[in-house]
Amino acid sequence: MFFFDTNSLVLHWKFKKNINKMISDRDSLKRKIFLEGNHLKKLKTDSKYLEKLAREKFYMKKEDEDLFVIKKN
Repeated sequence: MFFFDTNSLVLHWKFKKNINKMISDRDSLKRKIFLEGNHLKKLKTDSKYLEKLAREKFYMKKEDEDLFVIKKN
């Protein structure tokens, strides 16, 4: 015989499921923070990587260069 009140098994199961989801979200966010920290450290220390990123992502160029953007279909 089961009693459905504020301490029911269904409610505990839902809470446990929610806790597990939050723990996995937390772990994935911690991984992302770690990767972004490494990326930031690399940007601060490696000037060649910074220049490469500026050229590829933001289409920056030096004053004496011409830039051609080719898009693939």
